[in-house]
Amino acid sequence: MTVGIEDEPRERRPLPDLITRAGITAWSLVGIIVFLGALVWIARWFRVLLAPVVLAVALIFVLNPLVRRFVALHLPRIVAAFVAFAVLAGIVVLLGFLVAPSISDQAKSLGTDFPTIYEDSTAQIEDLIERFGFGEVDLWSYEQLQDFVQDPDRQDQILSAVWGKIGAVTSGIFEAILVFFVAPVVAFYVLIDLPRVREEAMGLVPQRHRAEVLYVSRRLGESVGGFLRGQVLVAIIVGVLTSAGFWLIDLKFWLIIGMTAGFLNIIPFVGPWAGGAMGVLVGLVTADVTTAFWAAMVALVVQQIDNNFVSPTVLRATVRLHPAVVILVLILGGATGGLWGVLLAVPLTASLKILGGHLWRTRVLGSSWEEAIESIIEESEPPEPLLSQIRRAGAAHEHSTVEVGGSAPEPGEGPAGEDGG
Repeated sequence: MTVGIEDEPRERRPLPDLITRAGITAWSLVGIIVFLGALVWIARWFRVLLAPVVLAVALIFVLNPLVRRFVALHLPRIVAAFVAFAVLAGIVVLLGFLVAPSISDQAKSLGTDFPTIYEDSTAQIEDLIERFGFGEVDLWSYEQLQDFVQDPDRQDQILSAVWGKIGAVTSGIFEAILVFFVAPVVAFYVLIDLPRVREEAMGLVPQRHRAEVLYVSRRLGESVGGFLRGQVLVAIIVGVLTSAGFWLIDLKFWLIIGMTAGFLNIIPFVGPWAGGAMGVLVGLVTADVTTAFWAAMVALVVQQIDNNFVSPTVLRATVRLHPAVVILVLILGGATGGLWGVLLAVPLTASLKILGGHLWRTRVLGSSWEEAIESIIEESEPPEPLLSQIRRAGAAHEHSTVEVGGSAPEPGEGPAGEDGG
């Protein structure tokens, strides 16, 4: 009787416990959303600091692994941070010396050829509209555009519009100065004191939750930090491959288009499409249909190389986000935060999924920390090198040849031809 009385409540406990844990998790998620909303509201008042803070955080994520490697070589952390910044600055300066002359030449050529490009583009747009049955459309020619801009009656309107933008331009210049001078300084000092900052932050966490918070924060840093570092590297690779492909097909402005495609590849799904569209348009306007076709083929090949070889190798640990979710959060980020909203949409969504998924699976479903993280973060193995694939195929061919043409071992012999015991 005693056993039965004790067993009966135990069978009824799971449902109330499940509801309680679901309620706690739901309110925790609500609290996180309210906290993030408050941060967004505060960020609007201090939006001039948003760009340097974002760049400083990106620099910390990118350079911290290099700083850890230098510290492992018994360098003081301040020296390791200085060397890491020196390496980054050297790479940027080297790329500038290699790329700047070609960009300058192509920019001058673009300015010279712009009237012709404009005329050809408007003619093709008019022809395309007519082919689709929308009737005749008469777009402005380049001379009409010049006459409109140089009309004396509109000079006052144009000047007032320009003067109205001076405040925005001044603010943009001030923000650029903050980004390129303040952000590296902030990142440098944070990198020096990063271990102490982590210890002080963990000291604010209750003791019973400290191990869990430390585990989740490490996995969050690994996945989101790896995503940021990987996207930068992938963008560079895609920019180089796109520029090289457009150079091979003799596409005009190949370097400008390739670098633009590489930069836009920081945003998922945008780089290859933008590079391909610009390549096709420039090919049609400055060359012929064949060049535009090859430009599209270059963009397609680069996208396939990125999807099947580059990204799986670079992005080893990524958060499982459906492509539709990525597109929607990019649209939402662009509508709410402009360019910075687009750049931060995917990392923020991934962070929210890690935190929210961990709370739900551990508090509601009763999963362990490892199970909760493994269901959210996908560990991808790098593709097998081509040389290894050739060797494996050759070994399989030799094995099949031996099976078909070789003789079976004599009775009493082992697999190696020796006497079996």
